[in-house]
Formats: sequence, structure tokens, C-alpha cells
Amino acid sequence: MIQFAEQSMRPALAAMWRECFGDGNDYVDLYFSNFDITRHTMVFIDGERPASMLSLLPMTVVTRAGILPARYIYAVATLPSYQGRGLSSKLLEAAHKQMQQAGVKLSVLVPASPELYNFYGKRGFHTEFYMGNTEVPAEQIPPYQGSFAISEANCADFMEIRERAFGGRTMFVRWDGEALAYRLAETAFAGGETLLLSTPEGRAVAVCYPDQQGVLVKELALDGMSIQAALGVLQNKYHAPEYRLRLPMDQQCPYPLQRVPSGAACWYDAQARARTFQMEGGAPYISLVLD
Repeated sequence: MIQFAEQSMRPALAAMWRECFGDGNDYVDLYFSNFDITRHTMVFIDGERPASMLSLLPMTVVTRAGILPARYIYAVATLPSYQGRGLSSKLLEAAHKQMQQAGVKLSVLVPASPELYNFYGKRGFHTEFYMGNTEVPAEQIPPYQGSFAISEANCADFMEIRERAFGGRTMFVRWDGEALAYRLAETAFAGGETLLLSTPEGRAVAVCYPDQQGVLVKELALDGMSIQAALGVLQNKYHAPEYRLRLPMDQQCPYPLQRVPSGAACWYDAQARARTFQMEGGAPYISLVLD
């Protein structure tokens, strides 16, 4: 039987999460304390036991043709003892029907590995989003000599700068208030920082994860600031040997970008998709997924 989860299922779903994804109790508690499983989690029940689950998280897709209600499909999992029975496919089919009935225009997911794009391609998803990745050694970053400020970004500043940086694209995944607040909390939980950079030329928000190799910049949203200036400011803080950037595929960038898939979409409204891609704009963009 497939249904939305009940509150009494939370311990079983948390246990499934730990078993399938390997996350610790603290992260699982962070996730389940921020999302209502009775509205956001569908489950396949065997008897009284949840055997498989997926989450349908609220998401807004901004296009030049209008704003589309959408869902982010996340945390698709099946208990090992039930794998191989097609339960996740049955859950996806049920989720598609539920979203169509609710007036959702499309759903988006980010496969955990490249080979899974083919798996989900057979289940109605098409790769619509690509990212431009690059690695920038410290010696290729011009020192930033001007005045600057670095502070912790808040939701309001982050949302405003993201709109300025990525609005006007064919489609852009906007994370609204609660969703963006969760991403700030999850970044901090994982040892990252969401930084507001300010110079006389402009502002930027950088979602940074320092590690032994350097700094992963999961998103760099620029408002009047160049990539090199942002990296120069960050280098004054981190003094890292290397920065690994995830940028929009068509971002004007002084460093070579490698094109990689970053998300797949299943459309429930063919006319909405046609209108979206009839309008000229930058390449579709999604970031800050929960990977």
C-alpha cells in the first residue's frame, strides 16, 4: 500500500534513512525536524512496516514565462531486504499521479550518481539542468587589494542576491524562505559557511565547504562582482590551495568549465514546458540540492 507517512512512522523512517544513506542520528533528526512527513513523505507499506520512501519537497521554478509550482524529489530509499521488487518505481508512479492531481507543473530530482540518470530517464525524467564545474588553483587567483567585508549571509540577503544572479534564465530553481533557511542550517551542520561578500563593486554569496584539498564553493551568486574578485576575497579568508566551483553552465568565466548534468525534470504540463523553452534566456539552473 502506498500513502503519505504518518507521524507514528517517524522512528521507522529515520531507521530506514540511517540504514540506506549512512547518515548519523544528528543529521536525520535535523531533516525530520524541518519537514512534515505527513505532507512531504510518501511510503510503501508492507503490512504495518514502511519498506520504501521518497520525499516531495516544495520548490518554485521561475521561468521567463511565469512561476511554476514544483516538487523536489529527494531521499528515495528502500530497505535492503525489499530491494529488487520495484518499490521505488511504484512510489514514483504514485507520486507522479498525486502531483498531477495537485496541479504541480513539474518535479525535479538529482540522481546520486551519473548512471542513475539513465535509470530515471526510463521513468519519465529528462536531464534539463547542467552545471559548469571548474578547479582554480590559488596561483591563478589575482590578489584582491581593495576594501572588502565578509560576513555570515542571512536568508533575506541570500534570496535577494540569488534573484539578481540567476533570474532571467529559461528556468531557475528558487528556494523560498523555509527551504533556503534549511539549506543555511544544513550547510553549517556539514561544516560549511554561507558567506556574504561585499566590495565597492558589488556583492556575492558563496556557499563554502573547506576541506583538505581546498574549498568547495557549492554556489556562487554574484551581484555586480566578478568571479575573480569573489575568489580573491575568499582567498583573504581561507588561504586555500584550490577552489572547486559549481557555476551555471553558461556563466562567463575566466576558467574553463566542465559541463556536467545537475538535475532531471519530469513535466506534468506539456504546454507549460513548451512556453518555458519558447522564451529566450540563460541556461536552466539548479543548485543547493541536498546532496
